[in-house]
Amino acid sequence: MANHYAPPQANVDDVTPAGQMITGEMIEALRGTKGWVLLFGILTLIGAGFMVLGGIGMVFGSAFMGAAGGARGGPPAAVFAGMGVVYLIMAAIYVFPGWFLIKYASAIGRLVSSGQAHDMEDALHQQRKFWKLVGVLMLVMMVLGIVGVIAAIAIPAVMMAKGGLG
Repeated sequence: MANHYAPPQANVDDVTPAGQMITGEMIEALRGTKGWVLLFGILTLIGAGFMVLGGIGMVFGSAFMGAAGGARGGPPAAVFAGMGVVYLIMAAIYVFPGWFLIKYASAIGRLVSSGQAHDMEDALHQQRKFWKLVGVLMLVMMVLGIVGVIAAIAIPAVMMAKGGLG
């Protein structure tokens, strides 16, 4: 005799609990991106290295310009030194996305070798870190761009009003 007050039963033999199954297609999709992710990570670090070289060149070049008395009618040596410092700061910032991409590529490599859920989770966490950083950097750059446009309009206008230009 069936118990009419028992909770209903469902056949869930074919349902895999969340977080338990990594398909071959998932691994193949990530394997297909691993080389590109690694390439972009390495290129980002190489670009940061070139920015360091350029920044150091500008800083030392400005020192030589100052020692030589500066170019007549040209920008002051401090402008080049400031640009060099900006290049060095940008290089330091660029290291992080490159590093996150390399760590992401390594996590994909571990996943491809093991097929384990914890390696998939690590790969996704590395990807999340990269996109979070890039998103924050994009927002900061947008704000700086807006401030720069406002400053490019406001500074000459204020200077003209004071009689400093023209």
